[in-house]
Amino acid sequence: MNSVVLDVAIGMAFLYLLLSLIASVLQELLATFMQLRPANLQRAIHSLLTGNSIQSGMDLVDSIYNHGLVRGLYSDPKWDQNPDRQKMKDEEAEEPKTGFVAWSKRVWAYLSGRPLDPLRQLLRRLIGIKPDKNVHCVSSQLLLPAYIPADTFALAMVDLLNRNKTMGPAAMTEIRDFLAAHHYEFRDNKATEAMLALATDAQGDLKKFQQSLQSWYSASMDRASGWYKKYTQQMLLIIGLILAVTFNVDSLRVAQTLWTDRDVRQAMDSAATDYLSKQPKPATATAPAAPAPAAQPEDFNALETKLQGTVTTFQQVTTQTLLPVGWAQGRHPLSARFQLLRDQPRLAIRRGWQLLWRTKTMVMLLGWIFTGVAISLGAPFWFDTLNKFMVVRSTVKPQEKSQDEPSKS
Repeated sequence: MNSVVLDVAIGMAFLYLLLSLIASVLQELLATFMQLRPANLQRAIHSLLTGNSIQSGMDLVDSIYNHGLVRGLYSDPKWDQNPDRQKMKDEEAEEPKTGFVAWSKRVWAYLSGRPLDPLRQLLRRLIGIKPDKNVHCVSSQLLLPAYIPADTFALAMVDLLNRNKTMGPAAMTEIRDFLAAHHYEFRDNKATEAMLALATDAQGDLKKFQQSLQSWYSASMDRASGWYKKYTQQMLLIIGLILAVTFNVDSLRVAQTLWTDRDVRQAMDSAATDYLSKQPKPATATAPAAPAPAAQPEDFNALETKLQGTVTTFQQVTTQTLLPVGWAQGRHPLSARFQLLRDQPRLAIRRGWQLLWRTKTMVMLLGWIFTGVAISLGAPFWFDTLNKFMVVRSTVKPQEKSQDEPSKS
């Protein structure tokens, strides 16, 4: 293989890796801000436990979230400080929904409570991860936990099904009889149908039934992981396009520079080698199903520090290697338009439409799109790809040197 091709591939992969790291941190910041993991878990549990209520008129999902074993995984300051929750809910239901008093109370609750909650809920809806049905045993959906261990879910479910709190072998009989009676009355309840099948398969063994519930829940969390990866991919694509325009990373222009400028290629090769020797492999985005506390997302301070470090590294690499990125480098057709947009907006818009159909501008837009799509592949993908290119590069170098040696004849 031509080493120039490998050098260009290494430079492009390294550039995409740095941008993907920035996009990953931004995506994680948004996920933490919008509490996407709790929302994804809530959707998964709603999908798992579809059907009518089986516990004192309360929805089954509400019963799980309201159970003491699960309730200990999250805090709700508003309801924790008020022991009589039902009375508080009745008082809120009796309050007028219209009029100046109701409006002023909502404004006060907005200002004194969690003012960013409506924005989080709106962003959840725009992304498509907002659950179709809310949990009513909590004052805010954003307070729900990001994960529920499988054994905790199974114990809570067994306790809910064992209404009379029967102990010993009779407990499994009690659970199966209750599920059979409930399924006979509500045949459309798929959650009851599934649990009845698990109870029948357990053959009176409560421990086996509990393990079956854990496996059933874990399988649902595997599907939730796939959902979360899909949302992450969509967010990375949007963030990647924004980063491509913000940093003016035109993949076609960068590739042309790497192909024609030997010094830039060598500088990017050296920077990539130095980076790989110091940095561990980036972690992939996972769903909230893991029961370990270590699976919790990082806090804002840690993510902000990581973002600053990654942006600094990107700026240092692009500055030292003289890559044609950023609006300060070169003169793109849109550079003058930004200044014109501030001075004469109407003239800028009219000329912008004319500029849009020029070949040079269309090529630049295509380069931005390539960059955004490449960033959406994720940092782990480009880290592995860069490592593979470096391995191939190390095998090509000795061949190049041997060809440069003069013949001894």
